[in-house]
Amino acid sequence: MTKKYFFSSLAALALGFTVSCDNTTDDPPNQNNNTSNTTTITGPRILSKINNGSKDLEEYVTNAGVLSMVYVRDAGSTNATASTITYTGSVISQIKIQDNVSPHVTDNTYALTYTGGKLSAFTMDQTIAGSANHSDFTVYYDAGGSLYRIVEKKKVGGSSSYSFYNEMKFTYSTTNIVKLDYIRMMMSGGNPDTSTASTTVYYFDNYDTKVNPYLTLPKEYFMVASTLTQLNAYMLSSNNVGKITMQSPSGAQMTFPKGYLYDSQNYPTSDLSQTIKYIYKPL
Repeated sequence: MTKKYFFSSLAALALGFTVSCDNTTDDPPNQNNNTSNTTTITGPRILSKINNGSKDLEEYVTNAGVLSMVYVRDAGSTNATASTITYTGSVISQIKIQDNVSPHVTDNTYALTYTGGKLSAFTMDQTIAGSANHSDFTVYYDAGGSLYRIVEKKKVGGSSSYSFYNEMKFTYSTTNIVKLDYIRMMMSGGNPDTSTASTTVYYFDNYDTKVNPYLTLPKEYFMVASTLTQLNAYMLSSNNVGKITMQSPSGAQMTFPKGYLYDSQNYPTSDLSQTIKYIYKPL
């Protein structure tokens, strides 16, 4: 299922793994191919790839700073996903995420809605093993304008009634996400059935004070993608996370440490071992 397919990629990301699959050539200057602390970009930039030395694990295809495609490759297999980004005017209106396996494990199309210039809702139409599923997502912000909750109500198998309720609740310290509660339960009669609830908790700790490279890309993409890969919610933070801990409803905690080397502009250029490289394009 979807969770199983994504988990190896998520764990790898937490350990320094990154996505990529570029159908373009590198735009010079490209500072991170050989060394992690030498930069040739001194002005504005955008994240282009994350590479583990043998594979582009993440790739963000942009033109003049506009994101059009995202490729994510699993570190230990040939599995990959491609996200196609569609715009209406200057805002993302649709994201289609599809994997490269047959039959598809992930084949999701999201339609985004904005209120007052902020993402306020999105839908997902999903085809899995011939079954048509539909989800309605509502995005909530706190009084200060920070992302507070994303709530999903899901219909399965073409049903007109909701069967599942999923909620992501974000806790911040300043502008960094330090905790995510992911609550799942069944729905009955149009209402969540709390007797079926289970919660997975993600803790994000030891943030640095440097620039999170994912902030160079549209946050709406990562808000939508986080509903598939909750472990990566730290990508929405202002700084770079140093430790991720996941506590499932049953079983031991799993902890993933992270560390970085930086350039003179305070952008990460690699992990501490200089295995994972962050590759940027100038704007």
